[in-house]
Amino acid sequence: MHGSNSRQVAAARHRELTHEANLTRFGPETFLLDQGETASYSATFRAIDGPGQLTLSANGVDEVRVRLNGEDLPGTGRGESTVPLNLAPENTIEFSATGQSGGKLSVRVTQAAQADLGLLRQGYFGLNTSDMERQRAFYETLGFTGEIFPAGPETSTTFARSLGFEDDYLIYVALTSLQNPPEPPFVDTVQFRGESYRDEPPYANLNHIGMAYATYSTTDLECDFAHLKGEGVEFLSAPATAPNGERFVFLKDQDGAYLKLVETTDGPAPTPGPNLVRLVNTNMNVADLERSREFYRLLGFTESEPASQAGSGEFAQAHGFDHPIEFEGVDISLGDGTDGATLQLRQWIHPYDDSPSYPPPVNHLGIDRINFYVEDLTATIEAMTELGFEQLGPPGGSPEISIVFFFDPDGIKVQFAGPLTG
Repeated sequence: MHGSNSRQVAAARHRELTHEANLTRFGPETFLLDQGETASYSATFRAIDGPGQLTLSANGVDEVRVRLNGEDLPGTGRGESTVPLNLAPENTIEFSATGQSGGKLSVRVTQAAQADLGLLRQGYFGLNTSDMERQRAFYETLGFTGEIFPAGPETSTTFARSLGFEDDYLIYVALTSLQNPPEPPFVDTVQFRGESYRDEPPYANLNHIGMAYATYSTTDLECDFAHLKGEGVEFLSAPATAPNGERFVFLKDQDGAYLKLVETTDGPAPTPGPNLVRLVNTNMNVADLERSREFYRLLGFTESEPASQAGSGEFAQAHGFDHPIEFEGVDISLGDGTDGATLQLRQWIHPYDDSPSYPPPVNHLGIDRINFYVEDLTATIEAMTELGFEQLGPPGGSPEISIVFFFDPDGIKVQFAGPLTG
């Protein structure tokens, strides 16, 4: 009887932690047609064995033909249509269309999935620098009083392989925190040295696909702006007010990576020096908000707040643009039972930059990865692999604590860290 109760408790816990999402397996892809010409396209994508759905929007299209894994799909035509699918782990989609000049064909394949990936909390966001000592001094200027340095081996073949290097690497590593003694969430600062150094700059603009910045709160934005500017910190503009009433400012580190400060009343009384309180969120610019929202829903980000905004003047200038800007957005959190880690998903409408996020290995300058601690890394890897997600490299580290990277829908590198149990 006791064993039966234990199994029931375990099953109930699994149901509670299992998250469901409607994953985009292919697309969204949109194609413009030319009069009298046939537009043809084929691609492969991964999924899991089971049902899925094709959503097709055909405007100004005379004829469209879609094939999945060599079989014609019935029921596709003009206007909006949805077609049930049977998906496999590896799929090939082909379609051709003819129509009027300016005709548009949009395609998306989705599939419902569920998983318990065991996320516990955000450990850090990763920041690569060209000069470790300058970067340590920069964060000390911002008021980061906690540090673990050195925070990792200078060389490690297993870690290097997990980051996408073919051989070894040579690095300095520091974990920096607002708390002392230091505790998560950290800034994981890495200086790649020698042949493992990659001289590519951080994203120049705040609308680039990928991780563009991280946001910290302060109890005195104006004071911190004046104080840090006096210390030589570079700001993108003076503090500004967003359409939602948020007071904010963007600054740059010595390599040009962005950080954002937002004003809050939730914290200790202001002081003459830096007044940073906590990491508010980590930004991710995405190509399709629906696609990314569902991916992170599967990881456990179930709480969300709408965050779309548009504006001109000081709001646009504070983002580095001299014309009106607009983005759709949502702030998502892990919620109860975790540290409440928050991601800031942003799909820029104007201006839109479709440049992809940096490819591996994980060594370009600027913010390049986000880390989450998990209960059981072996179980997380098995679940992500079964769900059809791409793994960057093998796990690196020791059985007690290892890391592994997977890619989100925009190629952003998501790192899981935890014990290997098998």
